[in-house]
Amino acid sequence: MDGVSVRAEGGRGRVRKRGLPLGLVILRYFAYVLAAALALALGTYVAFGILVGTGAVYPANHGDTALAETSARLAELGSDDVGAIDAAVPSSFRWAVFSADGAYVAGDAPERARETLREAAFDGLAVEYGALSSTRYDPVELADGSVCVLTYEYMPQFTSKGLRDALPNPQNLLLGAFAVLAVLVLAGIAARAARVLSRKMAPLADAARRIEEHDLDFEVGTSGVREIDDVLGAMDEMRASLKDSLEAQWRGEQAQRDQIAALAHDLKTPLTVVRGNVDLLAEGELPDEARACAADAAEGARRLDTYLAALIDVAMGDAAAFAPADRPLGPALAHLRAQTEALASCAGVQVAWSEGSGLPETLRMDEALVERAVMNVAANAVEHAPVGSTVEVRVRAEAAPADEGGGMLAVSVADAGPGFSPEALRRGCERFYQGDPARAAHGHRGLGLHVAAEAAERHGGAVELANREEDDGGGACVTLRFPLSSPHGAG
Repeated sequence: MDGVSVRAEGGRGRVRKRGLPLGLVILRYFAYVLAAALALALGTYVAFGILVGTGAVYPANHGDTALAETSARLAELGSDDVGAIDAAVPSSFRWAVFSADGAYVAGDAPERARETLREAAFDGLAVEYGALSSTRYDPVELADGSVCVLTYEYMPQFTSKGLRDALPNPQNLLLGAFAVLAVLVLAGIAARAARVLSRKMAPLADAARRIEEHDLDFEVGTSGVREIDDVLGAMDEMRASLKDSLEAQWRGEQAQRDQIAALAHDLKTPLTVVRGNVDLLAEGELPDEARACAADAAEGARRLDTYLAALIDVAMGDAAAFAPADRPLGPALAHLRAQTEALASCAGVQVAWSEGSGLPETLRMDEALVERAVMNVAANAVEHAPVGSTVEVRVRAEAAPADEGGGMLAVSVADAGPGFSPEALRRGCERFYQGDPARAAHGHRGLGLHVAAEAAERHGGAVELANREEDDGGGACVTLRFPLSSPHGAG
């Protein structure tokens, strides 16, 4: 189809008019420059004609036409009548009078030219040729035998000797004015071209800005320039494709969240059965060791029920409210230690728990989130630790740099397993990152470290992944950090 290009993407077609070629737009401004140059040249020519017509300027050949008449008037004067000589010589001439013995008497010619004028008076010099012009010399014998040499160039000149002596000759003056006006006109045309091109590029800049801001519900404009419109058309295609891609991704994530929510909801029924049976066992007569196991199972079922409720909320897009408060740190650490040891004992792993000095009595935290983060990290460590090995948990207070203030509560969990791969060190906290696809067959979904990192970040802290040195037994080390003082705006 001549004159238009048609875009059809997913049922969204749009007819885009073809603008002018960029070369034609640029050629238009060259035409402006040419027209301005011609107008200035014509204006200069007209201005010169007006100056000549009004008698303000002699034409370039005035010296030739006035030479005979001027020579006749001078021949009647003597060298002692300098005023009369100056009045008889038009401004198109310069003159100098020499006595019969060659002495300089008077004149308005520059001092540097006197020797040349004396040569013209007595040695027959008539014309002197320069690079761009020639100078003519004509000696006239005065009434008392002295000689007045007239000199002139083939160039226009002011009729006023005052203007002649104060200003450049009219030709150079007009050419200078032409050059200045030409520069100003070119600058104006260039500024105009820059504004127009900037306006033509505005839709492109606007589209790029809105795509960068993830605003994809807009219509890409046009510029009226074919090449720019081609780029805008490609950008519109990219915008539509990106929008479709993001919508498809959102639909996929929504389906995944719905599935997770459904599975989590389905788990609540068997979990309710488990909790009922564990409570029933705990109420019966059991040996002390069995009663302790039943208590641990009841606590684990309680936490699992809490996690399932949170998982349903997150999957449905309603993340649990972040509710930090000043909580006693000692009881929270004791509770975490008991849960970690119970988890490790089931896997045949020992726990080495240590707490450094200087720990605060309270910590501003969302206790459920902190518990979830630490237990996820501990569960990963226990899972990867070889049977009979030891999982080391170190709790300590880290001082912040003097210029930052505050500090961090650091909880490091280290195991003697294979450690993190280089890729896992970079991506271990990404949502659904599993590293080894074979782990998915054992129930892993790549959420443990992601949940821990998210909990730490919501408190204003962070998670650090590292591998232990071989001298320390190797393995992985995950450090959770929580601010000792709540950062401004946390939550």
